[in-house]
Amino acid sequence: MNTEVQPIGSPCTGICTVDEVSGYCLGCARTSAEIAEWSKAGNDRKRAIWAALPPRMEQLGIAVTRLPWLPDEVAAYIADTLLERSGTWVVGCHGATAEFMFGDDEPTDVSVEGELRAVTPRAALRFTPRTDLRALQWRDPHAAGGVRAIFIVIPRPRNVSAPSLLLTDCGPDAAAVQPAHRGETLFDLGLGREHMRFAVRSADPVLNAALRDTVGLPFDALLQRCGKTLLDHSPTRIVETALGRIEVATPIPAPGGKSPDGPHTHLLPGHLALQRATPAGVDLPEAYALCATFYPRNPPEDPACRA
Repeated sequence: MNTEVQPIGSPCTGICTVDEVSGYCLGCARTSAEIAEWSKAGNDRKRAIWAALPPRMEQLGIAVTRLPWLPDEVAAYIADTLLERSGTWVVGCHGATAEFMFGDDEPTDVSVEGELRAVTPRAALRFTPRTDLRALQWRDPHAAGGVRAIFIVIPRPRNVSAPSLLLTDCGPDAAAVQPAHRGETLFDLGLGREHMRFAVRSADPVLNAALRDTVGLPFDALLQRCGKTLLDHSPTRIVETALGRIEVATPIPAPGGKSPDGPHTHLLPGHLALQRATPAGVDLPEAYALCATFYPRNPPEDPACRA
């Protein structure tokens, strides 16, 4: 790709407040003059501005910053992580997540043509690139390479339909990553989150009957009525966002038990009640909706530096 003819992504994170002491924006660390000139600046000037930002961000204590990646570069980064079988992808919100990672020597089917897809015996991932993708990084001096995580986000949509607060029978899971599972029944657990949903998928007649008996109930009532049955049958859990989905088929641990090594899910009502997208201690700018989080084993490569 000829990056010279491509525009450079803006550092703006939607937090447009200038610090009176330093004169730097509290979201992107640019000066007012740099912000004003950005739209007409050439790529060389934009790169120079980007290069000046890290020490300013350190001075301001800004932990979450935008990366200068365009949507196709974000998609390329995701594809690289799948091809290299590196790191961990997480979809969901604080308290309700699905985690995808590759096991050592685990059979894997990866495709990055169009859709970004990875399938293992224990889990599946499918992301569909979008034209509005953005990438943010969580800077942490204690992490390898100074980066704890990469957040894939989109501008927060307006006029979003009200999310389900009740268990819903969604019928056959036509969007299943593998065609063999598309006849199995999908049940939305009704967590009431705007930008993600947590569902289970099952072909087991006993579990499906128990879930259908609780259709229309809120999540806490579902757990009281059907929690043990869910635990006993351990259906596939599916977490979806605007970017795609992760499907996890590993056993659900008993209450107080340890999550299995490799792909797994978390569904923690106490954490969900906090209404956070990310763990405590790191906040995303309000302008964005979280689609996925990547925890790298190594610091991320800037796609603009690729040969």
